[in-house]
Amino acid sequence: MKPLIPNAKEAGFDALRSRGHYPINHIVVIKDELLAAHPELGPGVFEAFAEAKRLYVERLKAGRIDKPTAVDEVHRRVMEITGKDPLPYGIAPNRQALEEALQSAREQEIITRPVTVEELFARSTHGLVA
Repeated sequence: MKPLIPNAKEAGFDALRSRGHYPINHIVVIKDELLAAHPELGPGVFEAFAEAKRLYVERLKAGRIDKPTAVDEVHRRVMEITGKDPLPYGIAPNRQALEEALQSAREQEIITRPVTVEELFARSTHGLVA
């Protein structure tokens, strides 16, 4: 196997410097029928992840990660480059990256119609930021 992008980690940091965001590569998905049956589920899951992230970022900033991994180093570098949260949650802090991903998916015909960022997320989570 050969990497598509040589030195992908540094390419990601270059994207951060030039575009203002590090590429998104994880997302949590909940079925629409579960969200409809349990309206509190979307915000509840968001808040649980947000609290776990807050504790992690606190430890990362303080240098209190027992056995730092390569991922921890990436998060530390993102904070160093931006001075910001390395794992922003919510539509607002990720809008640019999300819109770029949607545009790319449209150009590659992965999606066949224009989609708004808001369509991707439960309405009950639209204003949540962490």
